[in-house]
This record gives sequence, structure tokens and C-alpha cells, in this order.
Amino acid sequence: MLVKESELLNELAQVHGNIGNLNYANNLLQRSLSIQESLHGSMSLEICDTLSRLAMLRNKMGEPSQAHSQLQRVMRIQERHDVPRHQFSGTLCNMAAVNAALGEHEKSKVLYQSVLATQERQYGQWYPEIATTLSNLAMVHMALGEYEEARDCLQRTHRIRSRVYGKKHPLVASTLTNLASVVFTMGDMKESMKLNEDALEIQKACYPDAHPLVAVTLKNMAMIENSTGNLDKAKSLYERVLQMEELIYGELHPAVASTLNNLADTVLEQGETAKAAVLFQRAMETNEIVFGKDHPDIARNLNNLGRAFKEMGDYDGAKTKLTMSLQMKEKRYGEDHINLVPTLMNLGDLFNLTKQPSRAKDVLTRGLKISEKKIGMKHPDSAKLLRLLGNSFYLMGDLATSEKLLNKSLDILEGVYENDHPYILATRADLGACSRPVGARVF
Repeated sequence: MLVKESELLNELAQVHGNIGNLNYANNLLQRSLSIQESLHGSMSLEICDTLSRLAMLRNKMGEPSQAHSQLQRVMRIQERHDVPRHQFSGTLCNMAAVNAALGEHEKSKVLYQSVLATQERQYGQWYPEIATTLSNLAMVHMALGEYEEARDCLQRTHRIRSRVYGKKHPLVASTLTNLASVVFTMGDMKESMKLNEDALEIQKACYPDAHPLVAVTLKNMAMIENSTGNLDKAKSLYERVLQMEELIYGELHPAVASTLNNLADTVLEQGETAKAAVLFQRAMETNEIVFGKDHPDIARNLNNLGRAFKEMGDYDGAKTKLTMSLQMKEKRYGEDHINLVPTLMNLGDLFNLTKQPSRAKDVLTRGLKISEKKIGMKHPDSAKLLRLLGNSFYLMGDLATSEKLLNKSLDILEGVYENDHPYILATRADLGACSRPVGARVF
């Protein structure tokens, strides 16, 4: 009877986790774990599934350190019972995902590559789970700025899933959506849109109009429209996705908060700064209800609000929000985590705008050191930091250093994006302005 109760609690937790009731799902899994430990003991293989579920839920709740500890316990149990290596793969994949959440992308990559090698030896090249591992590995390559490697992983994933399931299967559509994201990041907007359209065609044949995966694909298409300057189209798509997600999940769900942030970004680019601030605020309030006020998403929301205030010319308000964001991230992640970089960038830009280039230089140099250590100097974020740092040196009157940093930024960007990409055009404009007297340039 207790065994059945435990199984039911796990299934119910899965449902609540999927609809965003994370705290309730966590309570259900804790009850299930207590039942299993009373029945089987604290080092029994029978508790590993629930422990793993609990770990991945804690990771989703923004608590990767706790998730890491729980997965280490799972690994100790499995090692004690001499679980075969190929049966260990699920735990290693979970650990890889948690390492990625902790910002330890190199460790995550090594784990996924280890699992991939084991699966290939055990099952051959066309085993469906290999496609899943390749897809996860691709996301780590993305985080590290290794876009060609990410694209190669997903192209192989597409070949496996097309062969195993057929070309019109939902998993093939999901692979196309992921591949479109990589191609988008590499700057090929036309190819990215085509891949998303191909994915959407499959999804429409498989799912109802209001489906979470359809929403993801439409959101990706909106990002492309936004990046290519089609802001009205982007806004319309984001509003369509928002309506869809509110129908699927209700108004209080992380996916809704994410779309509100995307919509706010577009509105901000349209110059509607006050409206953008309202949308960013609504996103943060949603996340506070779902996750609590100490969740990493709140720090990201504060960063976005800081950007909006900066664009509104409320520099004091921007500084307050960005400082709060940075402090939250430092408390959760430490002093040199990659998640600090976006806030450091915005603070550096704010200090440049307020003619405090020395403070900007200190903040941006810190961000660049983190970026170089965690994702390398070929990543676009490193290029963005170099560009902002070049602007700081320009404002300080050091035109030679400014030009050197801007050229380094441009070299990185030209290795990633097409020549007409907005980042490349903006950096070239900054380089052209280096010949002007200090004070004549507008930031």
C-alpha cells in the first residue's frame, strides 16, 4: 500500500512540476522519499528514482547546489550496489545538467561526452537515447560559444531521430527548433527562420493550436523578427505566444514570465520604455509568486528593469536595480560566475552613459575576466564586453587602446555573425568614431 502511495506521489509531483507548482511538487516528492526510506532504508536503490526527481526539481527551482548534493547521494548509492556503467548514464546526464546550471559548463561537457561514448559502445550509432545526449551536449557547446560543435551535434541528432521516428515526428520538430536557435546565434537569420517554419509545420500536424512546443517555436520566430528589425512582427508574435501560454498555464507560470520579458525587450527597442518597464515588472512579480524572491530569475528580472530604467534616462533607478541584481547573483553564485556578466555589462554601459569611464572600466574588466575564464574569448559576450570597454577608454581619452579593443571585438563578431549583423555594424561605427574628438561621439 505504501509503495503504491509513493508511486502516486511521484506521478502527481510530475504533473504539478510541469504546470509550474514547483513548491507543491517538491513537498510531494519529499513525502514519497520519506515513505521509501522507511520501507527500504537510506542507501537502497529503490530510492534513487525519487532522489533524482527531487534533484532535478530543485535544479528547476534555481537551487543547483542542493540538486548537486542529492545527485551525489544517488551516485554513492549506485556505486555501492555496483550499478553497471551504462545504467549509470541517466544520473551522469542529470549531473551534467546541474553542472551547467552551476556555470560549470566544461564539467558538464565532459560528463555528456562520457555518457555519449558509453552509449555508442553499448548500443551503436543509431540508439534513440544518443540523440537526447547529443541534444544536451549541443546546449553546453552553445553556452561555451562553440557554435559549430553545437550545430554538428544537432545535425546528427536530426539524422538519428529522422531515421528512428520518421521525418514528421514531434522529436524531429524539437530538434529543428534547437538547431534554428544555434543557427540564429551564428547570425544566419534566414536559415534559422526556415528551420523554425519546418518545425512549426510538423508541430501543427501533431498538436493542437495552443501547445507549449508550438509556443516555443513561435517565440523563436519572434526573436528572429526582432533581431532583423521587424519589431511590429516580433511584437505581434510575442503577444500571440503570451495569449497561448496564458491559456495553457494560466497567468502565473515561468513560461509566461519569460514571454513577458521577450515582449518587453521588443517594446523597449520600439522606444516605449515606460511600457517595457511595466512588462518587466509584471514578469518579476510572476516569478516572485512562482519561485519566491530569492530565485535566480528575480536577479535576471532586476537586470532587465535596470536596462529599462537606463533607457528611460532614470540612471539612479537603473543603478539601484542593477546593483540589486548583481548582489543577488554574487550571493547565489559567488564572485566569478558567468551569470554575473549580463549585469556587469549593463552597469558598465550605465557608467559610460553617465560619463564615469573609470568605474565602467573596472566593472567591464571584471566581466571580461569572468567571460574569458568561463566561456572563452571567441564568445559574442566577450566581444560585447570588449566593445563597451573600448568605449570606456575612448571616454578617458585613450584612443589607441579604444581602437585596439574595438578591433578585437570586431574580429570575434566577424567569426560568428554575417557582415550585416547589428553587433558588427555598431562596432564598426564605434571604430569609425575613434577618429573624432572625445566628446563628439554619442553612446
